[in-house]
Amino acid sequence: MAQVARGFGLYEPEEESRRREEVLGRLYEILQRWIKATTERNMGADFAQEAHVELFTFGSYRLGVHTPGSDLDTLCIGPRHVSRDRDFFGRMGSTGEVGDPATAGGVLNLCGENKESLYCLLEGVEDVETIVGVPEAIVPEIKMVFLGVEIDLAFVSLELDVIPRGVDVMKPTIFRNLDDASTKSLNGVRVAAYLFDLVPNVESFRQVLRCIKLWSKVRGVYSNVLGFLGGINMAILVARVCQLYPNAAPSTLLQKFFTVWDMWKWPSPVLLAPIVDEGLGLKIWDPRRNPIDKRDLMPIITPTYPCQNSTYNVTVSTLHIMKQELSNASRVCASVAKGEEKWDKLFERVDFFKLHKNFLQIKVTAASAEELKKWSGFVFSRLRKMIEQIEDCTAGTLHIHPCTEEFQDPGLDASTHCLYYMGLKKAPKDLIRTRMYAPQSTGKSFDLNAAVDIFRRILYNFKEHTPTMDCFVSSMKHKDLPSFLTEPKKEEKKGEEEKKVGNENGEDGKENGEDGKENGESGAKRPRTEEGEGPPALESKRGGEEDGEKQPEVKRARAEEKEGANGSA
Repeated sequence: MAQVARGFGLYEPEEESRRREEVLGRLYEILQRWIKATTERNMGADFAQEAHVELFTFGSYRLGVHTPGSDLDTLCIGPRHVSRDRDFFGRMGSTGEVGDPATAGGVLNLCGENKESLYCLLEGVEDVETIVGVPEAIVPEIKMVFLGVEIDLAFVSLELDVIPRGVDVMKPTIFRNLDDASTKSLNGVRVAAYLFDLVPNVESFRQVLRCIKLWSKVRGVYSNVLGFLGGINMAILVARVCQLYPNAAPSTLLQKFFTVWDMWKWPSPVLLAPIVDEGLGLKIWDPRRNPIDKRDLMPIITPTYPCQNSTYNVTVSTLHIMKQELSNASRVCASVAKGEEKWDKLFERVDFFKLHKNFLQIKVTAASAEELKKWSGFVFSRLRKMIEQIEDCTAGTLHIHPCTEEFQDPGLDASTHCLYYMGLKKAPKDLIRTRMYAPQSTGKSFDLNAAVDIFRRILYNFKEHTPTMDCFVSSMKHKDLPSFLTEPKKEEKKGEEEKKVGNENGEDGKENGEDGKENGESGAKRPRTEEGEGPPALESKRGGEEDGEKQPEVKRARAEEKEGANGSA
């Protein structure tokens, strides 16, 4: 398995590893300077002498399965007198709305408020190439590129006057008086550390996890935000298989991974250790006490207190897609075991745009690169809400397949726009849920405007929204997709032409159970809702709008107007 991983470039070069270590060392030094200056300002010179913060890594780097170019998840732990808003981000009570004195050019200017904050200090470091504060995220963090290394830095302030060196984050009492964001940040560090104690062979665990991450990425099911699998979910699933087969070789564990989870009866929960309540008042996953936990479709439970469902984002549509991919991978592994296939077959990249005939395009626009990074990140984090709304307004009869990649039109300014896509098709009968109301339908197609309108209102909860931030949702057929999505790259064209003769049976169009010729020709049938083959198309009640691109029979729902102008819903 190590050879397979190296063949796909999953191990970073030694030079890049050294650069990561250098960046972590420099970041640690900056944090120590910052905490001493902050403590002296807040508490006096005497306290500043003992001031100290701890820097932890978690995620793929902490687990030892990071790949070249992957980001570094880090957590800074500081004392009680340091404020996340004031001292970490530099916010002195701003709203982020237009007209706020801390807002410059429509983007929250954190250094405009507190020039002695960590954010402002990092912004002045020469080797920090880009930096963006995301104080409104579920886990507030500073995102930056430091010497070419992408870093996500979160902050937690403990109920301690002085942070001891080597502070033990595994003690449950560390959660006393912490807010929800701090609890989530600490749990990431705790889970990563605890996983090594739960697996019988750490090296086998790492080898298999590397391969599972690669598989999920090439098959388009790597995105916890969109309702697929994320790094921690996969780590827990791999760890459980390692527990079940403690003496198995990595190649056997990889095969067992797909066998076990293909046969798993969801929503039965996946547990690495018993759920324990430490009595600190934190909410733990317990469907017997919490009715909302009963709704979870694919519960994968974190092993440390407070135990939580790490896959709460999973929807009916994304669970169906993952189950199909697991089943397909299980069959491939069985063929590999018989000598009929090679491991490369498992890691064949899926062509998302060949899987469907109908799509939603979500176009995100902003006035600058910095503004776009904040706005697109927020929109992407809320796309799952639109999936849920569409599932509800169509009574589950529409299957939504979100693409995990972000795109940019090469003919437009890359710094001011990005594109996301979702495939649409009729849901299999076993996925259609019973509802007390009928789907919103006009006879020929479903009206998705209600779902889009709710999504738009959610977007305008973004506190840093400005009038130049916009979002357009359009429906389109495969033949109307931008050519840069459907035309093969120059280096691929020759190979595609050579394969064409051997693909007369339409195999490329049958991934994920698709039942037809997915080549996007203009002869594709118009979607119908009654007894037809395709999914309902998006209708727009605002049919007079155009977005500057020729899109036959495609209209858009525009995120604009009224309350959105000042960022409030």
